[in-house]
Amino acid sequence: MITVEDIMKSMERLAPTHFAESWDNVGLMMGSKKNGVSKIITTLDVTPAVVDFAIREQAHMIVSHHPFIFKGLTSIDLDSVQGQMIERIIKHDIAVYSAHTNLDIAEGGLNDMLAEQLGLADITGFVPVGSDAIYKVTTFVPEQAADAVRQAMAEAGAGRIGNYEACSFSSLGEGRFKGNDEANPVIGESGTLTVTPEVAVQIIVDKAQLAAVITAMKGTHPYEEVAYEVIELVEPSRNRTLGRRGILPVTMSFEEFKAHLEQVLPHSHLRFGGVKKDAIRTVALCSGAGASFIKAAKGADVYITGDVKYHDAQLAKELGLLLVDAGHFGTEEIVTSGLAEYLKRTAKDNDWDLDIVPFLDQEDFFFYE
Repeated sequence: MITVEDIMKSMERLAPTHFAESWDNVGLMMGSKKNGVSKIITTLDVTPAVVDFAIREQAHMIVSHHPFIFKGLTSIDLDSVQGQMIERIIKHDIAVYSAHTNLDIAEGGLNDMLAEQLGLADITGFVPVGSDAIYKVTTFVPEQAADAVRQAMAEAGAGRIGNYEACSFSSLGEGRFKGNDEANPVIGESGTLTVTPEVAVQIIVDKAQLAAVITAMKGTHPYEEVAYEVIELVEPSRNRTLGRRGILPVTMSFEEFKAHLEQVLPHSHLRFGGVKKDAIRTVALCSGAGASFIKAAKGADVYITGDVKYHDAQLAKELGLLLVDAGHFGTEEIVTSGLAEYLKRTAKDNDWDLDIVPFLDQEDFFFYE
């Protein structure tokens, strides 16, 4: 049975909860980790229409970008909109999980989805928000069990380097041990010195997955007493960034770029400010409300974000930057399909029988003009 906890772990491999900003609220909003899941609805926001849709679809879980519960609840008024949603979610035993700023920051998260939607290449982050230590885990395994241990550690999140997964290094050597009267050795006999071929398996892992990787290693390792070491590496470390910078496939005029945005962000109500550019190639972006990062975007031809105010446009002009307000919704609506695609890939990789349905009735969200 696939559980809510399984989906949570999959989401947190993409967007670890400790990536989230301190003011944010992410993770399981409602429901039991133990409940079974066979259908999931993905959405930008949890609204009455989304809850209605989940109930009609007989879904067991909603995965959203914006937190369903953002500020602490002091009461639940069943006559309020939120209270009515909470009541219906509980009655229909639906779990709700939200990944917000952690998904904005994560590699492969919302900002990368937006950069891909725009067709950018050479994508990098440009607003540093922290870094994570990398650890090297080494364990010593009988030759015949090495593949199983490597696989278990990789499935728990170890061995990820850039676009590669399940990366590890192994070296062959000899293991020596002698068990006492209470030992039950897999190889050899108690009271006798045993010498056997062993493989030293070395694999790197982020801090967020370290505990899970060690648990997986111990659960698969055949020895009663598992010898292993964990070393924090000075380099590399994983730098976390918000916002993305990249290059368009071709240089575009202002009118060409405007038409491109209208095509790839069809529900955006575009507003332009700053300095109008005749040639646009380098693009900086931040989904949602990223006006506070205008200075960091300096050097790009254009900066795309949402929720831009009058003085933000003035600042962009001073910096010689074309500023595009594509709206909070306009820069984030793609997360619904992006989350669905990620969960579908996860289900396929794990051979899970899961139905993933994105909520695409966008009229529930965007503004009319």
